[in-house]
Amino acid sequence: MRTNRHRKRFAFTLVELLVVIAIIGILVGLLLPAVQAAREAARRMQCSNNLKQMGLASLNFEAAYKHLPQGPFDGHPKAVTSGGAPSPTGFDYATGTTCCNAANRDGWSAQYKILPFMEQTNIWNLGLDLPPIWPTTTATLDANGTNAVAASLVPTFYCPSRRAPTGYTVSGRTDYAGCAGFFQGKPDSTLSFIPEAPLGAPSQPLRAVINGGLAPGKQGAIVWSGTGRKRRLGDITDGTSNSIIWAEKSLHPSQHGRDGGDNERWNNAGWDECVIRFHFPPRPDSKTHWVGPGTPNGPNWNRYFGSSHSGGLNATSVDGAVRFFAFNVDANVWRLLCVIDDGEVVSGDL
Repeated sequence: MRTNRHRKRFAFTLVELLVVIAIIGILVGLLLPAVQAAREAARRMQCSNNLKQMGLASLNFEAAYKHLPQGPFDGHPKAVTSGGAPSPTGFDYATGTTCCNAANRDGWSAQYKILPFMEQTNIWNLGLDLPPIWPTTTATLDANGTNAVAASLVPTFYCPSRRAPTGYTVSGRTDYAGCAGFFQGKPDSTLSFIPEAPLGAPSQPLRAVINGGLAPGKQGAIVWSGTGRKRRLGDITDGTSNSIIWAEKSLHPSQHGRDGGDNERWNNAGWDECVIRFHFPPRPDSKTHWVGPGTPNGPNWNRYFGSSHSGGLNATSVDGAVRFFAFNVDANVWRLLCVIDDGEVVSGDL
C-alpha cells in the first residue's frame, strides 16, 4: 500500500522579508558612518604626512642654505622691459600696484623652492633664470618656466579630504600655505570687520612691508623676500616648536580654483593668499566667507588658515612636527603660534 509523502516547503513570509530588510537597513545605517569616519581618518593622516614632508623639506633646505625657504614677491627689484631698459612699475611697493606674479623664479613661492628636498627636482628644473621682464606676458611666463611648473601637479600639495591633484585651466594649486605671521587688517578682503588689537588693528594693505612678515614682534616663518630678506633659525626667538611654518588653508567648498586664495598658479602667485596665510583664527571650509557669484561680488581673498576636515586642521611647526588644532583654538594662542618673535609664552594644552 502506497503512502503519500508530502514535502514541507520552507519560505519567507512577506512580514519576515520586511523584517530582514529593515534589519539590514539598520546595520548599513550603523556601519556607513563608521566607514566614512575611518576613511576620513586615513585622509587626515595622509594630509598630516604631506605637511610632515613639507616641514622636513624646509629643514633640509635650511641645512643647505642656512635660512628657511623664502616667501614670494611680485615683479622683481631688477625688473626690465623686453628691450632691457629698467621697468619701474615692476617693483612699485609704494602704491602696491605690482601684482600678481614674479618676473622670474627668484620671486616664486616657498612651495616651489622646497621641491628639490621632496624628490621633485625634475619639476624644479622646469624653472629658468631668465631676465625679469615686466610686465609679464604669456610668452615670458612660458619662457621662464612659470606655466610649465604650474601645470605640474604635486600630490603632496593637495589634501585628500578636499580634492585630488587638480589643474584649473592647466595650472595646479596647493592646499597648504606658508605662515607669514601677523596681518594688520581684515581677515578677508571683502568684509569691513577688522579685529581689535592685538588681533588685527590698525589696518595696512596686503603688500605693505609690515604685512610681509617683517615687522618686529609680528614676523612669520615665511618672509616676503623682495629686498632679499631671509628667515634664519636664529630669528625664531619663540622657539621652532612654537612657530608654525606650514598649515592647511581655508577654501570655500564651491570655489575651488576660483576664489581669492586659490585662483593663481601654485608656484608663481606673488605675495598672495594662494600660497601664504596669516594669524587669524582658522575656519572650516564650510564657514569660509564667500560673497557670491559674479561681479562685483566676488572673489574674496581669505587670509586665514582652515581645512576640509571635521573639527580642525593640521599645521607644521618649524621643527618639523605636525599637530592637529581644533577650529575653536583660542585666537590669541593661534596668533602666538603664527608669530615667531612675539616674546610671549604659549601655554595650555594645544
